[in-house]
Amino acid sequence: MFKDVPDHFWGQEYIERAIEHKIVEGYPDGTFKPDAKVSQSEFIAMLIRSYKPSDFNSNQKSQDWAEPYLSYIHKLGWTELQPSEEVALNRGSVARYLANATGKNFTVDDSIQYLLDIGIAKGKTERSLQGFNKNEPVTRTEALAFIERLKYRFDGLKSIPKTTEKYNSDLAQKDVYTIPEQNISIQFPQQWKSKYEVVTATNTDVKIKSFNFIDKSNKKYGGILFTLTVWPKEVWSSEGPELIKNIHIYKIGERENVVFTINTPTDVQYGTEDLALKTEYLNLSNDVQKKEIDYIID
Repeated sequence: MFKDVPDHFWGQEYIERAIEHKIVEGYPDGTFKPDAKVSQSEFIAMLIRSYKPSDFNSNQKSQDWAEPYLSYIHKLGWTELQPSEEVALNRGSVARYLANATGKNFTVDDSIQYLLDIGIAKGKTERSLQGFNKNEPVTRTEALAFIERLKYRFDGLKSIPKTTEKYNSDLAQKDVYTIPEQNISIQFPQQWKSKYEVVTATNTDVKIKSFNFIDKSNKKYGGILFTLTVWPKEVWSSEGPELIKNIHIYKIGERENVVFTINTPTDVQYGTEDLALKTEYLNLSNDVQKKEIDYIID
């Protein structure tokens, strides 16, 4: 779409979707400037345009184009984090605004850790507070990526408490399994640690890939606790509605061309004669049924 956005640029699809939904525009010379720095007002405008809140009024009488957007965040209790329009917004301030959008009033560092934990941020060099590089300026493309991930997880912009809260990360208490080729992380309760293994299967005809999460103690009885399946979107569109009616399957998310689903077994997968094996399987299975497992799709 733009002469300075190559076909294989990492953020090409974020840019295309943002243009389509009128979140941002290109420049008259046919460029997008994907690596240009973003000001506070520009980021807030992108965020509000993305959500299109029904109580936002863009027709306020002001010579400053940004005034309606800044007025709206004040209404939600957010504060302006950078004093000058000329100063590029840094990644730490972006993290705080994103946390504000979910209703959290955290410090910059707590906001970053919160976003890392819930999968909205991955970090610049690694998935850590230090690897987030909070003092670096955010680019136009990075801003769009952050906002799209936020909107995928949260339906609306929220107001925040007046006083700063303390974020207590519980990720250290969880067992995290990552599927790098699918950019998905699964966060299990601590009791799952060392108790499961993953067996993959691929249907090459329709390019469906499945990941079976198996209770190791009950493996000889099947032991499948749940199956995560990655579907080409066109296959899911044709088969999904019928599957949802007939088996225990539900959709947990999607990306551009794929859909992710979870389903649980329809038959017994544990040793029925051994109370200890049965108890362990049912304890783990109960976490699946009660949705105590978080699926983070990057």
